[in-house]
Amino acid sequence: MNLGSDGAKIIKDHEGFSLKFYGDPKGYPTVGWGHLITSSKVYTKNTTGNPKDSLLTQAQADALSTSLNLGYTSPISQTKADSFFSTDTSAAVADINALTLPAGAKLSQCQFDALVSLRFNCGRGVLDTVDVKSMLSYPQIYSTFVGFISTNELDYCSRLVSKAFSYDRTLQPRRNAEATLFCSSMRYTHKYPVYTL
Repeated sequence: MNLGSDGAKIIKDHEGFSLKFYGDPKGYPTVGWGHLITSSKVYTKNTTGNPKDSLLTQAQADALSTSLNLGYTSPISQTKADSFFSTDTSAAVADINALTLPAGAKLSQCQFDALVSLRFNCGRGVLDTVDVKSMLSYPQIYSTFVGFISTNELDYCSRLVSKAFSYDRTLQPRRNAEATLFCSSMRYTHKYPVYTL
Protein backbone atom coordinates (compact mmCIF):
# COMPACT_ATOMS: atom_id res chain seq x y z
CA MET A 1 0.00 0.00 0.00
CA ASN A 2 1.01 3.62 -0.44
CA LEU A 3 0.54 6.61 1.86
CA GLY A 4 -2.81 8.26 1.19
CA SER A 5 -3.72 11.91 1.31
CA ASP A 6 -5.23 11.66 4.82
CA GLY A 7 -2.02 10.18 6.19
CA ALA A 8 0.16 12.76 4.47
CA LYS A 9 -2.07 15.52 5.84
CA ILE A 10 -1.81 14.30 9.45
CA ILE A 11 1.97 14.05 9.19
CA LYS A 12 2.35 17.49 7.60
CA ASP A 13 -0.14 19.18 9.91
CA HIS A 14 1.55 17.86 13.05
CA GLU A 15 5.19 18.02 12.00
CA GLY A 16 5.13 21.71 11.19
CA PHE A 17 7.05 23.02 8.20
CA SER A 18 10.05 25.20 7.52
CA LEU A 19 12.31 25.72 4.53
CA LYS A 20 14.90 26.96 7.03
CA PHE A 21 16.89 24.71 9.36
CA TYR A 22 15.43 24.49 12.88
CA GLY A 23 15.92 22.49 16.07
CA ASP A 24 13.41 19.69 16.69
CA PRO A 25 12.09 18.91 20.22
CA LYS A 26 15.47 17.36 21.08
CA GLY A 27 17.41 20.18 19.42
CA TYR A 28 18.50 18.14 16.41
CA PRO A 29 18.72 20.16 13.18
CA THR A 30 15.69 19.54 11.03
CA VAL A 31 14.14 21.01 7.86
CA GLY A 32 10.95 20.67 5.82
CA TRP A 33 8.33 18.46 7.49
CA GLY A 34 10.47 16.99 10.24
CA HIS A 35 13.38 15.85 8.06
CA LEU A 36 16.26 15.11 10.43
CA ILE A 37 19.50 16.56 9.04
CA THR A 38 21.73 14.89 11.64
CA SER A 39 21.53 13.64 15.22
CA SER A 40 25.18 14.46 15.88
CA LYS A 41 24.63 18.17 16.60
CA VAL A 42 22.22 19.90 18.95
CA TYR A 43 20.80 23.42 18.76
CA THR A 44 17.86 25.20 20.39
CA LYS A 45 15.11 22.74 21.31
CA ASN A 46 11.70 23.35 19.81
CA THR A 47 9.26 23.39 22.71
CA THR A 48 6.29 25.06 21.00
CA GLY A 49 5.75 22.92 17.89
CA ASN A 50 6.40 25.97 15.72
CA PRO A 51 9.68 25.55 13.79
CA LYS A 52 10.11 29.33 13.62
CA ASP A 53 10.75 29.35 17.38
CA SER A 54 13.96 27.34 17.04
CA LEU A 55 15.47 28.44 13.72
CA LEU A 56 19.21 28.13 13.28
CA THR A 57 20.99 31.32 12.33
CA GLN A 58 22.27 31.51 8.77
CA ALA A 59 25.82 31.20 10.10
CA GLN A 60 24.89 28.02 12.03
CA ALA A 61 23.12 26.57 9.01
CA ASP A 62 26.01 27.31 6.68
CA ALA A 63 28.54 25.86 9.15
CA LEU A 64 26.41 22.72 9.56
CA SER A 65 26.05 22.33 5.82
CA THR A 66 29.80 22.67 5.33
CA SER A 67 30.75 20.33 8.19
CA LEU A 68 28.42 17.59 6.91
CA ASN A 69 29.09 18.29 3.23
CA LEU A 70 25.33 18.40 2.64
CA GLY A 71 25.38 20.07 -0.74
CA TYR A 72 22.57 22.37 0.40
CA THR A 73 22.01 24.95 3.10
CA SER A 74 19.18 26.88 4.67
CA PRO A 75 16.70 27.74 3.24
CA ILE A 76 16.00 24.76 1.04
CA SER A 77 13.64 24.83 -1.95
CA GLN A 78 10.06 23.57 -1.84
CA THR A 79 11.11 20.85 -4.29
CA LYS A 80 13.83 19.69 -1.87
CA ALA A 81 11.32 19.67 1.01
CA ASP A 82 8.91 17.57 -1.06
CA SER A 83 11.73 15.18 -1.92
CA PHE A 84 12.72 14.81 1.74
CA PHE A 85 9.09 14.13 2.70
CA SER A 86 8.78 11.44 0.05
CA THR A 87 12.02 9.77 1.14
CA ASP A 88 11.23 10.00 4.86
CA THR A 89 7.71 8.59 4.52
CA SER A 90 8.88 5.74 2.27
CA ALA A 91 10.70 4.08 5.18
CA ALA A 92 7.56 4.25 7.33
CA VAL A 93 5.43 2.95 4.45
CA ALA A 94 7.81 0.02 3.94
CA ASP A 95 7.67 -0.86 7.65
CA ILE A 96 3.86 -0.87 7.71
CA ASN A 97 3.72 -2.95 4.53
CA ALA A 98 6.09 -5.45 6.18
CA LEU A 99 3.85 -6.02 9.23
CA THR A 100 2.64 -9.57 9.81
CA LEU A 101 -1.14 -9.48 10.11
CA PRO A 102 -3.55 -12.26 11.08
CA ALA A 103 -4.48 -14.62 8.25
CA GLY A 104 -6.85 -12.95 5.80
CA ALA A 105 -6.55 -9.53 7.46
CA LYS A 106 -5.81 -6.40 5.51
CA LEU A 107 -5.44 -2.80 6.69
CA SER A 108 -7.86 -0.22 5.32
CA GLN A 109 -6.30 2.87 3.75
CA CYS A 110 -7.18 4.90 6.86
CA GLN A 111 -5.62 2.31 9.17
CA PHE A 112 -2.52 2.18 7.00
CA ASP A 113 -2.19 5.97 6.95
CA ALA A 114 -2.62 6.26 10.72
CA LEU A 115 0.09 3.66 11.32
CA VAL A 116 2.46 5.33 8.85
CA SER A 117 2.03 8.62 10.72
CA LEU A 118 2.68 6.92 14.06
CA ARG A 119 5.76 5.16 12.70
CA PHE A 120 7.03 8.32 10.95
CA ASN A 121 6.87 10.27 14.19
CA CYS A 122 7.95 7.65 16.73
CA GLY A 123 10.37 5.48 14.79
CA ARG A 124 10.40 1.78 13.94
CA GLY A 125 10.39 0.71 17.60
CA VAL A 126 6.80 1.82 18.16
CA LEU A 127 5.63 -1.12 16.02
CA ASP A 128 7.24 -3.50 18.51
CA THR A 129 5.41 -2.15 21.56
CA VAL A 130 3.04 -4.51 23.36
CA ASP A 131 0.04 -2.25 22.75
CA VAL A 132 0.57 -1.95 18.97
CA LYS A 133 1.22 -5.69 18.66
CA SER A 134 -1.92 -6.48 20.70
CA MET A 135 -4.05 -4.28 18.47
CA LEU A 136 -2.65 -5.72 15.24
CA SER A 137 -3.09 -9.32 16.40
CA TYR A 138 -6.84 -8.91 17.04
CA PRO A 139 -8.69 -10.03 13.86
CA GLN A 140 -11.81 -7.94 14.57
CA ILE A 141 -9.75 -4.73 14.31
CA TYR A 142 -9.63 -5.03 10.49
CA SER A 143 -12.21 -3.99 7.92
CA THR A 144 -11.68 -7.37 6.24
CA PHE A 145 -13.04 -9.25 9.27
CA VAL A 146 -16.12 -11.19 8.23
CA GLY A 147 -18.71 -12.16 10.77
CA PHE A 148 -20.62 -10.90 13.75
CA ILE A 149 -18.85 -8.59 16.18
CA SER A 150 -20.50 -8.20 19.57
CA THR A 151 -20.86 -4.90 21.38
CA ASN A 152 -18.18 -6.05 23.82
CA GLU A 153 -15.81 -6.85 20.95
CA LEU A 154 -16.43 -3.43 19.37
CA ASP A 155 -15.67 -1.81 22.71
CA TYR A 156 -12.52 -3.93 22.99
CA CYS A 157 -11.42 -2.73 19.53
CA SER A 158 -11.84 0.88 20.68
CA ARG A 159 -9.76 0.15 23.76
CA LEU A 160 -7.01 -1.54 21.74
CA VAL A 161 -6.75 1.47 19.42
CA SER A 162 -6.60 3.92 22.32
CA LYS A 163 -3.81 1.98 23.99
CA ALA A 164 -1.86 1.43 20.77
CA PHE A 165 -1.81 5.13 19.98
CA SER A 166 -1.01 6.19 23.56
CA TYR A 167 2.65 6.74 22.79
CA ASP A 168 4.51 9.92 23.85
CA ARG A 169 2.18 11.87 26.10
CA THR A 170 3.49 15.23 24.84
CA LEU A 171 1.82 14.54 21.48
CA GLN A 172 -1.76 13.89 22.57
CA PRO A 173 -3.47 15.86 19.76
CA ARG A 174 -1.50 14.00 17.10
CA ARG A 175 -2.09 10.59 18.67
CA ASN A 176 -5.84 11.26 18.95
CA ALA A 177 -5.94 12.38 15.30
CA GLU A 178 -4.15 9.19 14.25
CA ALA A 179 -6.44 6.99 16.36
CA THR A 180 -9.52 8.72 14.94
CA LEU A 181 -8.22 8.16 11.40
CA PHE A 182 -7.47 4.50 12.21
CA CYS A 183 -11.11 3.99 13.24
CA SER A 184 -12.59 5.78 10.20
CA SER A 185 -15.23 3.70 8.38
CA MET A 186 -14.93 0.90 10.93
CA ARG A 187 -17.72 -0.64 13.00
CA TYR A 188 -16.01 0.65 16.15
CA THR A 189 -15.05 4.25 16.95
CA HIS A 190 -12.26 6.09 18.72
CA LYS A 191 -14.34 6.67 21.83
CA TYR A 192 -11.53 6.45 24.38
CA PRO A 193 -9.09 9.34 23.92
CA VAL A 194 -5.45 8.31 24.13
CA TYR A 195 -3.92 8.07 27.63
CA THR A 196 -7.35 7.64 29.28
CA LEU A 197 -7.19 3.86 29.77
